[in-house]
Amino acid sequence: MTFTVLARDTRHGLIGAATASRSLAVGASVIAVDPAVGVAASQAWTNRALRGRLLAAMREGRTAAEAVASVPSWDEGYALRQVAALAWTSPGAARSGEAITAWAGHSTTTDAVFAGNLLTGPEVLEAMSAAWVRSSGDLAGRLIEVLRAGDLAGGDARGRQSAAVLVASPADTLLDLRVDDHDEPLAELGRLHRLSAAPQEVPGTVR
Repeated sequence: MTFTVLARDTRHGLIGAATASRSLAVGASVIAVDPAVGVAASQAWTNRALRGRLLAAMREGRTAAEAVASVPSWDEGYALRQVAALAWTSPGAARSGEAITAWAGHSTTTDAVFAGNLLTGPEVLEAMSAAWVRSSGDLAGRLIEVLRAGDLAGGDARGRQSAAVLVASPADTLLDLRVDDHDEPLAELGRLHRLSAAPQEVPGTVR
């Protein structure tokens, strides 16, 4: 019921995640970040606790692939879950449970992971991957561009409602923007991103 991208910008030392869905407040339930470790996502019939388990496993030294492979041992409902993880180093990974709602799937590139379920078809993830390759600029903007590409390719088969983006450095979460309920959540997320990047006035100054 959601499509998500996890990605890292090795040039600028940043990592992030972005997600969009026809569900309410997708940012609160799907993506998570630990600046010292990386990013993770849990979606479909979402088990929110899996995000913390994935990040904790990577914090203990397991790769994203090893963390994702552990999901069936953590959760009896693993067939209904779709999870993804990406650390600061090594390839990212994802798992799509056998019982989640079609169309569902995932893919990975050198520095990114794409996952979605209840999509209009595989063209959504294909468009997201292509958008990541051609995108430029700051990481948050690139992640939002990837979501837009997925949405234009069909996105969530039920429609649109919410979207979110997270960006972190190794020391801190730098950006956490959420659109919980909106007719055009990606347009609103883009507006919030532009607002966050605009110079801020210092209180008490006169122009």
